[in-house]
Amino acid sequence: MDKRQRVWFLDEARGLSILLMVLHHGAYDAAFLLGCRLDFLFEGWFGVIRNFFAGVFIVISGCACRFSRSNLRRGIRCLLLAAGLSAVTAFLIPAQRIRFGILHLLGCGMLLFAFLQPLLDRIPPTTGAFAGIVLFFFCFGVPGGRLGFRPVQTDLPAFLYQNAFTAALGFPGERYYSADYFPLIPWLFLFWAGTCLGVGIRLGQGPGWLYRLHSPFLAAAGQKTLWIYLLHQPILYFIFLLIRLWF
Repeated sequence: MDKRQRVWFLDEARGLSILLMVLHHGAYDAAFLLGCRLDFLFEGWFGVIRNFFAGVFIVISGCACRFSRSNLRRGIRCLLLAAGLSAVTAFLIPAQRIRFGILHLLGCGMLLFAFLQPLLDRIPPTTGAFAGIVLFFFCFGVPGGRLGFRPVQTDLPAFLYQNAFTAALGFPGERYYSADYFPLIPWLFLFWAGTCLGVGIRLGQGPGWLYRLHSPFLAAAGQKTLWIYLLHQPILYFIFLLIRLWF
């Protein structure tokens, strides 16, 4: 396979994930601003679905690192946009302020991969992907103060959960809030698993359906995820705010 050939399924999966994120945020805004009874947003099963599609998006972003000419440049740009998003939401939508969201996570992941790629390339891709997924689940409870798998878990010491910096790592304090919160622990492990999976995908070693176009609409959305992510929440918020003021 030509290494420049597009892996269409990754675009389509990323497009589906970002559109579902838009629907999720739209439902949350409707509940928050219009008082709609959308209790399912706070059900455990819905959180599992949300995390699954967010995880798919993060894995694909990790895979994309293997196709980039400069992950350093991509990471810096991503973090600058994330900082701008934090500033805008803090000023215009303080109730929905994003302090460390998925864009912050991806920017950090790209930068770290740019510096650590020579080391990560020494790890067999299959081993690296498996280790990343295991570490993700092992550390999934860290933001909530727990480490390990059920029934074998341990509570982490409270002194780790102090401020905004520790929150970015995965140790949020009691008063920390971010409308979109994806800390480095555990989500960075999933990103790194994606960078390992991307090795074989870039070389054309994946199944044939990965490289075929199935949905032009989803593929187009997948190629514009950055702008959709940046613009959708302010647009949705003000649409629902206008509806609230009108009625």
